[in-house]
Amino acid sequence: MENRYEIRYGAVGGQGIITAGALLVDIAVKRENKFALESPTYTATVRGGPTKVDIIISDQRIIFPQACAIDFFVCTYQKPFDLYKERLKDDAIVITDSNLVKDLGDTKNWKLYRIPIINETKKQLGNIILTSVVTLSITQKLTNIIGYDNMVCYIKKWAPEGLVDLNLKAIKLGRDLIN
Repeated sequence: MENRYEIRYGAVGGQGIITAGALLVDIAVKRENKFALESPTYTATVRGGPTKVDIIISDQRIIFPQACAIDFFVCTYQKPFDLYKERLKDDAIVITDSNLVKDLGDTKNWKLYRIPIINETKKQLGNIILTSVVTLSITQKLTNIIGYDNMVCYIKKWAPEGLVDLNLKAIKLGRDLIN
């Protein structure tokens, strides 16, 4: 891993994207012994307003806690994409919801994945909030910034009683969405 890896998740409020950032940081710190932090941003419109969370993960202490050169970006809605695509590296990995982010503009040299994250989460899992675990799983598969086994173990302990299997299905869905 490079010394510092920067991740940004963008969505609208209510899709669980802030939770995805918190989960990633918790797993990186508690299970991977890395340094990590998150910086969520959301508008006054909690549900439906643009939200983002920046996550920085490093094997060394993080001195500057602001994302400057984002390596990995997942965005599930057009307005947050337009607002938060700044600071992406030219060669960033970018995942957008193929149904909800239509205008990408200049994609530079991004490694781009266009997948129906929201529709598939609703269709296969029945709850849009599980987008958080789907996003976490996509991140793990494409970056290996956290280990798969550590992610699964953490989600098993984190998920509410009776919802562990559904969260494990969300992990599988995230992996399956990336071909």
